Amino acid sequence: MATDNVSLSVDPREVTGKKVRALRRSGITPVHLYGGGGESLTLQAETQALRAAVNTAGRGQPIAIEVGGGEKALTFIREIAKHPVTGELQHVDFIRVDATVPVSAEVTLSIVGEAPATRGGGGQFLRGIRTVTISVLPLEVPDEIEVSIDGLENIGDNIRVEDLILPDGVVAISSPDQVVARIAMTRTAAVEVGEGMEVEEGEEGEEGEEGEESEE
Repeated sequence: MATDNVSLSVDPREVTGKKVRALRRSGITPVHLYGGGGESLTLQAETQALRAAVNTAGRGQPIAIEVGGGEKALTFIREIAKHPVTGELQHVDFIRVDATVPVSAEVTLSIVGEAPATRGGGGQFLRGIRTVTISVLPLEVPDEIEVSIDGLENIGDNIRVEDLILPDGVVAISSPDQVVARIAMTRTAAVEVGEGMEVEEGEEGEEGEEGEESEE
């Protein structure tokens, strides 16, 4: 499970529209906080601190926000806007959540172990989906879910979402028949890859967020 919560201090924002460009140049990024039965707030955060929180939490971990020494809210990132050329943060939307009510979160699937079917060159290990959407209490979102491939002993063996071993309190809401991993015959692996599978080679990479430039 996730350990310490990511936290972020923000302040009320009066600057809007095209004037936020100057705000960004000064090292401040506009943000919004809404939902959860509270009012929608127009806010701002230090860009460096905001970037650190976004990079650490992503969309899968909660962020504890404190507004100018006032409201404290448990939130998830709802939307990230980045400059289309530089990739710099332009705007971030946060949505309040209730710590006692399950939320949906997208969590990375981490492959562990070795598939016996790949020994001797008879089988090719193919990777399917790399994340799974789960339902879980906000403070219990796991950093990742490990998927052991030690049991893939024969050509044609696979692991689907419905086969995942999940932590207590975690329920998968992705389609149960989505393939996480599969063993194919080496000579047919290219066909499988063309159908959306990937040949797994080395560590899996990280995906970044994308967005459009915003003037909100």
